[in-house]
Amino acid sequence: MKVKSISFLFLLATVFFSCSSETETPKKVASKFLQAMENRNYEEAMTYSTRSTQKLLTQLKRLEELTGENDAVKPNKVTIVSEDIQGDKAIVYFKEEGNELQQRISLKRMVEENKKVWKVDLLKEELQLNRDAGLESLPESRDNNKTPV
Repeated sequence: MKVKSISFLFLLATVFFSCSSETETPKKVASKFLQAMENRNYEEAMTYSTRSTQKLLTQLKRLEELTGENDAVKPNKVTIVSEDIQGDKAIVYFKEEGNELQQRISLKRMVEENKKVWKVDLLKEELQLNRDAGLESLPESRDNNKTPV
């Protein structure tokens, strides 16, 4: 009888721990990804990324190799504000040091090596992580006195 109860407890513990094996939350994965991006460690960032995001990072890395470092995609030190999980998708909200604008990064839960893991699933709009989208890309007018015709 004692052996059966120990076996039952062992089985119960195994089931419990196998169901809760997902230790990486969207917040943790996003934080590790953003830290890798801050350090321009694209290989590490790719380990936290979906295939489509890995393709974007590969292009970004190649572009940077050709043109030099691009500060538009390098986040400053970030603070995770919150996460919003809806099923197998999540959005992590964060702020950067020196920028009050709250930004976001998308994640997707995937099955990898028979366990569910969270991966960064960047949208193209999210690539410009540390800039207020569009403001810095507007050309500055050299002659403010001209009136449109």
